[in-house]
Amino acid sequence: MNLFNPTKRAELIVRLNRLTPDSKALWGKMSVGEMLCHCLDGNKMALGEIPPTDKSNFFTRSLVKYLVVYIIPIPKGAPAAPEINPHKKGSKPTSVEKERLLLIDDINNFANLTAEDFKGRHHIFGRLTANQWGKLGYKHLDHHLKQFGV
Repeated sequence: MNLFNPTKRAELIVRLNRLTPDSKALWGKMSVGEMLCHCLDGNKMALGEIPPTDKSNFFTRSLVKYLVVYIIPIPKGAPAAPEINPHKKGSKPTSVEKERLLLIDDINNFANLTAEDFKGRHHIFGRLTANQWGKLGYKHLDHHLKQFGV
């Protein structure tokens, strides 16, 4: 499961298109618009456009990163960097349709990215390779789409 995989990108886009402005979260505090902004901001963090406050340590940069990127699902309630949390410093939604289209465009653009494009650091995992960002990006979107029942 990776955002560099065209089939997986297409599956995520189908699920994104099932969201409506009235979609309700099965857990958590975000509205559907806030979730879309949060996911888009997460992708911007990977590219270095939104630098997060570093909360990493040796344990999170090694074992926890490996577990979350490769083994376990993203846990419900996992801490978001304040810079991508819409209830803190993250982007605020203007309309679900606008945010959805921006996120779909961003997902489609993943196909054109190279390893050099991933200049960002993760707030807990530190540096990630392009492949790790692709895996984590897919898991992050999948996690939030499940949050909204799609």
